[in-house]
Amino acid sequence: MRIVPFLKRLLSSVPAEDTAEDTWLKTARVSEVYRIHGMASTVLPEDSSLESIIARFAGEPSLRGMFLTDAQGRFSGIVTRIDLLRWVHFKLFGGKGRHEITISEFYRIVDARKAKDIVHRASNMLSVRETDSLQSALDKMLDHEEEVLPVLNNQGEIMGDLRLSEVLSWALTNARDKANSM
Repeated sequence: MRIVPFLKRLLSSVPAEDTAEDTWLKTARVSEVYRIHGMASTVLPEDSSLESIIARFAGEPSLRGMFLTDAQGRFSGIVTRIDLLRWVHFKLFGGKGRHEITISEFYRIVDARKAKDIVHRASNMLSVRETDSLQSALDKMLDHEEEVLPVLNNQGEIMGDLRLSEVLSWALTNARDKANSM
């Protein structure tokens, strides 16, 4: 396989027919990818103050998300920049001009005092295991429009994070390796 045709097929808008050479894409596991660039997210207790969350995001512009843990150290949610944007918008403008939300959701966001109060609504679905397929991880990223997911062990503890940049780097490296071995 040559790298240029492979990348064209990989990046094409129409899914290409699978070849034997491409099966490595379908069988890849999260464990093969998630440690490529190190961790880009911070892990904090879910009871951390909202002020500390804001300060971390403000002080670390490259921070992609904050993973929250419960008292037992298990993953309990994600706070993203979009969650903070939503909070700021509600605080400053009362959410005017935005999508309709329930009154309870409005007050949950406006009255937030702790990290767990503004946690991403689908946090319970936004994690992967090391043994999960890369395809299922990418499906979650697409379904929830998130570019970073926590990687959990069987006890629900955070082992690291999986980012889109790692998936892309892994795919390019493997494509080059495959092309060079032919």
